[in-house]
Amino acid sequence: MLRPIDIHNLEFKQVFRGYSKEQVDDFLSKLVSEYESLYHQNEELRERIEELKKQANRYDDVGDTLHETKAYVKQSSAEIQETAEQSAARIIDEAKKEAEWILENAKQQMANEIRQAQEALAFRSRVRRQLESQLKQLLEEVKDLAREEDESDQALTRSSSGRVAADHSAFPQDEEE
Repeated sequence: MLRPIDIHNLEFKQVFRGYSKEQVDDFLSKLVSEYESLYHQNEELRERIEELKKQANRYDDVGDTLHETKAYVKQSSAEIQETAEQSAARIIDEAKKEAEWILENAKQQMANEIRQAQEALAFRSRVRRQLESQLKQLLEEVKDLAREEDESDQALTRSSSGRVAADHSAFPQDEEE
């Protein structure tokens, strides 16, 4: 590549009927100045390009890291979801087992209470029958006592009436009096 100094040091041969040396020198001065400016701009742009390439590489690295992170997050979220589903399934199974246990326990308690109620009813029925039997026996005994008492009263009345009649016959009454 042509450098500005190369243009500045450039000398042309003088020939007869050539260009005006002053015009050529003026033009070359302008050309050197413009070319020098473009040359420096070009250098700056190359440096900027290198810097941008480095940044692009860093962004590529960041992009790669982001892709890796994204893949890791997807994998982690899948594992977390799977773990959560397994945990939920385990909790549901445990809840079902506990519900079955509670239900079975409640059934057993209810069966025990029904059995106890039936036993109480049977006991009540036995006690009632015994009481009825005892009451009948007492009633019969009371009737027997009442009969015996009536019989004894009647016997007493008969014997007293016989004595009264005998007493009356021993003492005749004056009816005419």
